[in-house]
Amino acid sequence: MKFPDLTQGLCTEVGVEIFYPEGAGDAESTYRMARKICSGCTVRQACLDWAIRHESHGMWGGTVPRQRAAIRKKMGITVQEVLMVDYV
Repeated sequence: MKFPDLTQGLCTEVGVEIFYPEGAGDAESTYRMARKICSGCTVRQACLDWAIRHESHGMWGGTVPRQRAAIRKKMGITVQEVLMVDYV
């Protein structure tokens, strides 16, 4: 599966740092800001579809890792390894 075209994503306007908080204390407030950005994004569903199958870290499609893990469990999906060619 090739990485979806997310060039129209609102995340491209703010940089990726907000979607990958470093400190545990910062995570919740940072994720709140990121979630607001995702909520108005036109490519949110494509982002989420990719993340459910491939991403274990960060905010993707308005979801945090534990939310995607719950979705995977419910749907019987395991994270698939991503190769560099999938991103190109």
